[in-house]
Amino acid sequence: MWLYLALIAYLINSIVFIIDKYLLSGHIPKYHAYAFGVSILSLSAVFLIPFGVSWPGLTYFYTAVFSGAAFFVGLMFLYKSIKESDVSIAATQTGTMSSIFTYVFSILILKEALPLLNVFAFLFLILGIFLLGKIEKHILLSAVLAGLSFGISYVLLKLLFNHIGFIDGLFWTRMGFVGSAFLSLASSHVRREVRFSLEHAPNKSKFLFIFNKILAGIGFIILYFSINLGSVSLVNALLGFQFLFTFILVLFLRERIYEIKENTNRYVLANKLAGITSVLIGFLFLFLGND
Repeated sequence: MWLYLALIAYLINSIVFIIDKYLLSGHIPKYHAYAFGVSILSLSAVFLIPFGVSWPGLTYFYTAVFSGAAFFVGLMFLYKSIKESDVSIAATQTGTMSSIFTYVFSILILKEALPLLNVFAFLFLILGIFLLGKIEKHILLSAVLAGLSFGISYVLLKLLFNHIGFIDGLFWTRMGFVGSAFLSLASSHVRREVRFSLEHAPNKSKFLFIFNKILAGIGFIILYFSINLGSVSLVNALLGFQFLFTFILVLFLRERIYEIKENTNRYVLANKLAGITSVLIGFLFLFLGND
């Protein structure tokens, strides 16, 4: 069940990435402000309160706040990468780093051990993500920092799901996410970016941003369900499929929408085809290991 939920979530997220690239290419160009806007929409987590939100205790509260804050930092570096590179490259590099760090933190924090067949699946999926991405050194640091932040955020989220349940884990991490965003306003640079975006972004772009983040919220809820039900490392490893969806959408839209570009020379396409093959082999191992 968690396999199919993860794939649906990554399809939704690939659509979200395409819209992110479109908006960050000029309509809402400040990535700090973009991440802040995402966090504000996460205030909708208050609607979870009637469904049984409770105080988790100080230890788990701090864990949730740290998970949410790490997620906010990850978003900032992700949007920086998307703004400065092809969306498929940025998503792939960040996804690769996120999967690697999630795997490492799962072993260190969750004491998670993967069956041998699933280890092969994980390795093929990660290899596929590497092959599907063209390394661009100017965004590599941002991708590493985004992956590190997302990795620790996802693993701590899984830890919270295991100990305080899905509703409480989701609610308190969202509060940490929102709180860290407001804390970032202590920086005058961030305040200027937020003010600039509010004053200069067209109304059409603001509505598209809201729609996109509602869509992203749906994707993340589905993804969180899959993390709750399955292995956080393997759910993250399926990011290779998110790239496949993103790449297909980019190929379809790149001639129709100026802001969306993709490198399709023979060398790059050869690497991407090799990556697709690796991802499909990984998915086959994953399916067999969880059948």
